[in-house]
Amino acid sequence: MRRRAYLASAAAALAGCTTGYRGEGPDDAAPGTPAPSPEGEADIVSTGLPVTLCEEAISPGGLRPIVGPAFGQDWSGVDAEDRYGELTDATTVIGLTAGDRARAYPIRLVRFHEAVNDELDGPTLVTYCSICRSGMVAERRVDGEATRFAASGLLWRPPGEHTAARIDDDTVFGATDGDPDALVRNSGNLVLYDEATESYWSQLLAKAVCGPRTGERLTILPSTVATWGEWRRDHPDGEVLLPPPASETVARL
Repeated sequence: MRRRAYLASAAAALAGCTTGYRGEGPDDAAPGTPAPSPEGEADIVSTGLPVTLCEEAISPGGLRPIVGPAFGQDWSGVDAEDRYGELTDATTVIGLTAGDRARAYPIRLVRFHEAVNDELDGPTLVTYCSICRSGMVAERRVDGEATRFAASGLLWRPPGEHTAARIDDDTVFGATDGDPDALVRNSGNLVLYDEATESYWSQLLAKAVCGPRTGERLTILPSTVATWGEWRRDHPDGEVLLPPPASETVARL
């Protein structure tokens, strides 16, 4: 079975992606542009691309985060858009467990929303960037307080050595809809923003790179990548994320 578990470190470990890079200039950015970053913390942005990330405004376009996830035993009887396709045994899913609860998040669904705000043994964030083929699961907390996350509509490529370090420490993992073992690509990456402070967060780094929370890292949660057939076999009583309109989305946090 092709399966990998990504374990959180004991400490606090530590888009978008389906659209092109876009954003208005700084004069047009209010109120969507994060506040200036703390002195000395914005250097990492200047070593990635584009270096103007912190000057760009939130511009999610058609990207709608999932804020009210709904779950079922499968997708049978679900009235969903054709773009989500079908849930088959070969579909790649991101799996989470908490006690006797098990949930699967199909990549073919998450890729169109890029951020799923869930509650599973605490505030949970599931993200996926199709350009980088990268997944990241974390607590959706900022400065210790629960908040929601969404794709900003912006892309930013971190320095390669930083991405490599986050792959090595299992902060992020690679996968595609058809390959649970795909490698992460260091490319234009999903930039998230949080509802509480509108800071910008690099998905690959699980770290705020612009705004009031610059330098803060998200706490990574354990997750598993497998096919839906494998996951269902190991978790017969588990549930799977349902596509909208069963799951609620919003245009802007």
